[in-house]
Amino acid sequence: MPKTYAEFMDELTAEELYKGLVAYGMFTEKLPPVLTSEPFFAYCQVRSNPFFDQKEPYISYESMRNINIPRMLGIPNPMAYERLCRCIADYWDRLKEHFTKQTAEQDYMVSRIHIRKMEGKTPIFFMNYKNWKLDGMPEPDLMIGCKYLVKADISSCFPSICAQAISWALVGKEAAKENKPEAQWCHQLSHYAQHTNNGESRGLLIGPHSSNVLSEIILTAIDCHLYQKGWRYIRNIDDYTCYVPSYEDGQKFLVDLGEELQSFDLSLNHKKTEICELPVASVEQWVRKINSVPLNSHHQIDFRSARAYLDSAIELMQANQMNSAILNYAIQVLKGQELTPGAKEYSIKTIFHLVLLYPYLIPQLETTVFSQLGVTSEQIAFLSQKIYQSGLQQHNYEAVCYAIYYAMKYGFELPNFHIAQVVHSGDCLFCLLSFLYFQRQGANDTVEELKKYALQLSQNEEDFNKNWLFVYEILSEELTGDWLDMKQNGVSFIKPEYRYH
Repeated sequence: MPKTYAEFMDELTAEELYKGLVAYGMFTEKLPPVLTSEPFFAYCQVRSNPFFDQKEPYISYESMRNINIPRMLGIPNPMAYERLCRCIADYWDRLKEHFTKQTAEQDYMVSRIHIRKMEGKTPIFFMNYKNWKLDGMPEPDLMIGCKYLVKADISSCFPSICAQAISWALVGKEAAKENKPEAQWCHQLSHYAQHTNNGESRGLLIGPHSSNVLSEIILTAIDCHLYQKGWRYIRNIDDYTCYVPSYEDGQKFLVDLGEELQSFDLSLNHKKTEICELPVASVEQWVRKINSVPLNSHHQIDFRSARAYLDSAIELMQANQMNSAILNYAIQVLKGQELTPGAKEYSIKTIFHLVLLYPYLIPQLETTVFSQLGVTSEQIAFLSQKIYQSGLQQHNYEAVCYAIYYAMKYGFELPNFHIAQVVHSGDCLFCLLSFLYFQRQGANDTVEELKKYALQLSQNEEDFNKNWLFVYEILSEELTGDWLDMKQNGVSFIKPEYRYH
């Protein structure tokens, strides 16, 4: 039996919410998997005094999207992030009341991606988590009697969210602006949200799971208004899919959606707005097309079949605005097949070629290619060296970081890897991964040079805060205040298997 939105929220206690956000929701899953905030959470549990309240800069990190355009992610200052998460947990009962009120009339769950308890998993948020038994599948019912499908999304959703809009959604714009007593607790949420964003009044960081909770406060309020107007749709974060009986109704939905968004200082992304005539496939058309390419699951896939399949995936990508998510989907399908030696060799080499052209695929290599296709350590080393050089040339430091991560994970050296490249980049995660790599290699002179660079950054407060992860992990007695106390209590944000022993 499908659950309601409110039931998902009710399953989480304030303590579980706080742990989920602090221990498992500080670092986006887009990062190389060497980071953890579990020790920080344990430290916060025993700490007697709250962290000092002040606005803090955050670490910026570019992550390549499936359309070969980077998205700016944020790694928050841990103290500012903990204060925000504590505030969310403190007012969790009130927030649950808000979510219940906004979604009470819904016959199905409009918002499809949100925090929740997940069986066998410690985080409380995953972008791609789906459970049809619990979430239901409303699309078939919504399509009945409809002739058109409207697709829309919010322009730069998280970066555009105004912190004060959180209060507007919770108690109304008038009460919030007049600072009435019932708005005081809401202002605290806005206040701490701003402080994770260096005091800026506009923008939520993309990456930390707290941003999903805060955005849902606003977006469920918009859902409530649209639902009361009779619109039936589903929403995946900021992507809307609405089913309507006529083209004119589709236009009216876009008008109503635009007006509701404007009331919270948000706007439609008109480049991604379209009204399509039904019927269309129940999944993305490219998924249907690529699944129609024959792969005999009862026998080994030979060279010709593998080549035809990958060629079809490339053609589909080219026909769909160079969406490299199509390649990622095809690779995931291929990994589950039994391939002949010739097909396996061809697939590996083709994927290596595609990865260098479409860096979006790089973070998926470990889970979809290396072990599944039997890639040797020599091949991984060869590809990682190519990824490193290509990433360096294009200033794609996400790719560079993954190359270093693979070098540490699979135990090989990266040639032509010099400290001058690291310092010149000014990229915090590149510096951190380089430090861990050179420690493992026993390159003591290079490690000392990185320590000198970290010490230099620590002399300027803004430089320190924008690079806190690198500076904190590399320095010890040079730290001060809460940073020193955390260090003395053994807090590290590096997973134990990647720390230097």
